[in-house]
Amino acid sequence: MTNPFQGLSVPLTASASIKRRYSVTQDVVSYRRCARQYGAFNVHNYAPAHQTQLYFGTVLHQVLDRCHGHFQGLVNSSTKGQVPDQGRVLSDAELQQHFADIRNAIDNGQPQPAPPTDLVRYFLEVEQGLRSQGIRAITPDLRLKALRIIQYFNALEGPELYARVRDTELRLQADRQSHILHGVVDLLVENPNNADPSECEIWDYKGMSRVGLLRADLQTYLFQMRVYAHLYELKFGVLPKRVVLYFLGELDGDRAPHTRPANATLELAIHNGMSSNEIGEAMQAFADTVKEIETSRAQDHWPAASPGEISEQDCAICDLRWDCATPNGGQGVALRYP
Repeated sequence: MTNPFQGLSVPLTASASIKRRYSVTQDVVSYRRCARQYGAFNVHNYAPAHQTQLYFGTVLHQVLDRCHGHFQGLVNSSTKGQVPDQGRVLSDAELQQHFADIRNAIDNGQPQPAPPTDLVRYFLEVEQGLRSQGIRAITPDLRLKALRIIQYFNALEGPELYARVRDTELRLQADRQSHILHGVVDLLVENPNNADPSECEIWDYKGMSRVGLLRADLQTYLFQMRVYAHLYELKFGVLPKRVVLYFLGELDGDRAPHTRPANATLELAIHNGMSSNEIGEAMQAFADTVKEIETSRAQDHWPAASPGEISEQDCAICDLRWDCATPNGGQGVALRYP
């Protein structure tokens, strides 16, 4: 019997080069903050013992997104044009009492009490979704702080801001030669007197406080804002009027602020002083970071941030701090024994 395939040769085809997708914040900004943290939790997918940062940032973003939906009447048309709870702010004691009532009802097998406000209801709904993913507040104080800040923001910014929001969770991306860079900005805010895309603003929420930011963090955030401006230009054909980072942690305090704290926002006016060179430098800086990530992936080498290049707060909640020389100004963390 003859072999019909005898002498047949099929040349191997070159393997296709697959472009990775890199998020502006979850990949590039995270790696620039600390490559060791990024490698452990973003690449190797180790689960942190406490999802503190993830809980706090996610609950703030998701509840505020529901506030925008409330004002736009997306879930219930009867709420269109209304700020949730008309900006009402419950005291810490009132919030703690409601949380205690929920615990007592669960312990006694009774129906849970109805939330006292729409904001509390949105907060509990988001928390329930996070809890199903194993993401919880590490302490009752952190939980209370998150809801307090949400109430303050809603009362302070809601009446003017919500009406100007054109879009939320705006997706932007750029197809680079070696990778795809993408980002999701929280708000696209329009000029009430001019809806032209060149008059719009990009707003992005940050859960932390601006006070105490290291110079390296500030530089990275400035780069991030310029990258967002460029991604916006690719999508709409024009640059936005400005990019605004809102540091929600600056709102925290014993009382709701009546005016926006001076350090709550970091704004970059695009039409005033931003050149194509600055945008190009930012894009190049992020492209260089992507190359560093690819090199770290190939070598599986993830160096920790140098002392002074990462905040002590970031180190204090990192599971890797016990085996790292970076915390405490390079002194490391003193081991505790029973």
